[in-house]
Amino acid sequence: MNTLREWSPLVELVNKIPSSVQRGLLFHDVSITCVDLVEEFIALGSNVGLVFWYNRKSGAIERLATDSGSQELTCVRIASTVEYMVAAGCRAGQVNIFQIPKTPPPDVCAELLLKAKPIERYTVRGLHRAGVCELVWSKNGMRLFSGDTGGAVVLTEIGYASKTCQSREIINERYEIVQMDLYRSKLLVSSSFRTVICSPEEEEGGQRWRVAQVGKKDRKMLAPFGAVFASVHGKQQIVATRSGFRLWLADDEGDVAQTLIFKELMRAPCPEIGLLNPSRNPIRIPTTFGKLYPFEGHRMVTVANGALFLLDLERMGVVGSLTRLRHILDVAVDRNEILILESARSLVRIATLPDSSQSTIVLKNLELFVSAESQIVQADECCEEAPAELLVRNGESPGSSLPCDDRVDAIDDGGVVDNDARLIDSHMKKLELFDTLNELKYDESILFKSGRSRRKHRTKLVNPIVEIGQIPKEIEPDGGEPSGS
Repeated sequence: MNTLREWSPLVELVNKIPSSVQRGLLFHDVSITCVDLVEEFIALGSNVGLVFWYNRKSGAIERLATDSGSQELTCVRIASTVEYMVAAGCRAGQVNIFQIPKTPPPDVCAELLLKAKPIERYTVRGLHRAGVCELVWSKNGMRLFSGDTGGAVVLTEIGYASKTCQSREIINERYEIVQMDLYRSKLLVSSSFRTVICSPEEEEGGQRWRVAQVGKKDRKMLAPFGAVFASVHGKQQIVATRSGFRLWLADDEGDVAQTLIFKELMRAPCPEIGLLNPSRNPIRIPTTFGKLYPFEGHRMVTVANGALFLLDLERMGVVGSLTRLRHILDVAVDRNEILILESARSLVRIATLPDSSQSTIVLKNLELFVSAESQIVQADECCEEAPAELLVRNGESPGSSLPCDDRVDAIDDGGVVDNDARLIDSHMKKLELFDTLNELKYDESILFKSGRSRRKHRTKLVNPIVEIGQIPKEIEPDGGEPSGS
C-alpha cells in the first residue's frame, strides 16, 4: 500500500483564481469557500457567487456565474454522468445547478464535434429559508437532495428532455443538517440532533417519505456528527458518529448492530500524514469524530475541529492523522485522494499517488521521491568543440559528426575546403522552396492590400450559460444596436 501524503502544492491552481472581482464600482476580494472534485475536474465555490470549474488535464479554468449575485457559496457537489452536473448552494438559500456537456471522444464524427452544447443552469428558489449547507446527488444525476441550516431537506428532480426541474420539501428536522448520503432509494440524513433514514413510499395522494431513526438512544447534546453508507465486513452498512470516539454500525432500517470504540486507539501514537508546508503548531486532538468520508474500501476519513484522521474499520486501527493544518474549511474525497480547503487561498491535496493529470510535479523535497534502489549513472565525458565561426570558415558545418580530436587537427593543418558548391546548392534549394510556395492557392482575404479597410461589426456569441426557462439574450454588437435583421 502506497503512503498517504501531499505530493505537490496546488499553487498553480490557486493563482488562476483572481484575487478580486469588480461589482459595479467596488472591488471584492475573492475567497474559496467550498470544494469538490472528480477525476477530471475540480469545482471551487467562492464568496462572490462564482463557481470556478478547473480542468485538471488542460489546466484551464472557467467561471460559472450563479443566479444568487454576490452571495457566498456554502457548498458545491459534482455528479459525473452522461454530462457533468454541478450543484452550488448559497447562504441565501438558493441552489444553482449547472449542466456541463462532456467533451466528445476524438473518434466520433465531425458533425457531433461541431454541435457544441452550451452550459445550462437550473435555479431552485423559495424552498430553503436558511443557508444551504449540504448537497448530495443520485448516481444518474437526475435527483438532487439539498439540506439547510434550518433542518429542511429539499428534493429536486431534473427532466433533461423537457428542460424542467421540480423541487419540494420532503422532511424538516428543525436542526442544522450536518451530512447526507444516498444509497439506492434510501436517503441518510444526519443533523445536529439525530440521524434518520428516509425511504420513499407511494400513496394515492403522491409520494411520501417514511422516517426511521438510527439507534433508539437520543443524543445527550447537539453536535456535528456525520453518517454515511459504507461497505464494512463485506456488506453495506450505515456508519454514524457518536460521542467519545465511537462509531455505530447499523442496517438500512436503523437497527444498531455494533459499536466501534476508538478511544484508546486515539491515545496511542499514530503516523502523521506528510505535508510539504506543515504548521508549526499541531492542532489539539479533539474529543470526538465529525463528518465521515469513505476512502479506498473499508477505510474511513473523519474530520473534527481542524484535525483529520484515517480509520480502518475492519482492523480497528488509526492508519494516519493530520494535525498540522492551519484550518479545515471543507473536505472532498474521491477514491484515493483527499482535497482539503485549508484557508481562503490555500488547497492541500492528500493522496496515495501523485496527480496523474498534472504534466509536471513540483518536488519540494527531492529525497522523498528517490527510492533506495535508484542508481546514479556516470555520464560520458564531453569535450569542448571549436567555435562555430571557425569551423565554417574552414569549410565545416557546426553540426559535423567528426570527432573532436579530428576537427582540431583539421583546423591546425590549415586545410581550406572550397564551399562554393555547398552555398550554390543551398541557394538552389531556397529558390525551389519559393517557387513551390508561389504555386500554392491562398484565400484572397489574407493577402495584403494597401489602403484602410472598413471595420465590420461582429456579433458576439450567445452567453455560454443558458438559464433554463428563459430565452438566451444575444450580446449587442460593438455598434450598440441589437443584432439580427
